[in-house]
Amino acid sequence: MRETLLIIIALFILSSCLAPLPLPPAEALLTQPSAESRKIIENAIGELLNSQPIKLADNAFTEQSTVIIERIQSKDSRGKLLNGREVDQADTFSLLSRDSNCYVRHDQSGTTKLLVNISCEPPEL
Repeated sequence: MRETLLIIIALFILSSCLAPLPLPPAEALLTQPSAESRKIIENAIGELLNSQPIKLADNAFTEQSTVIIERIQSKDSRGKLLNGREVDQADTFSLLSRDSNCYVRHDQSGTTKLLVNISCEPPEL
């Protein structure tokens, strides 16, 4: 009985080692860009930044899978930068596709957000 149990456990461990690993998400482009899809992505990026939704250009994620968003520098009432000469690093976001789903990833933190009702696919080579 004990030998049978050991054989079953060994077979289970061996089969789990042979199971294919899930494919990593691939960079993607929007297949049906629209004002609605842009709004969904703007809200998702705002959530990833813990801020209000941001504004994207009409062609965001249609030609490149990455967008760069510069942070607004804080200013005082006279318009002078509060941080002096300090400049915050821009944030980059990538559109990704995996298992017929689209995601937006904040590249600096690695956090992703599923985009519902968005159609995307890897770019043609």
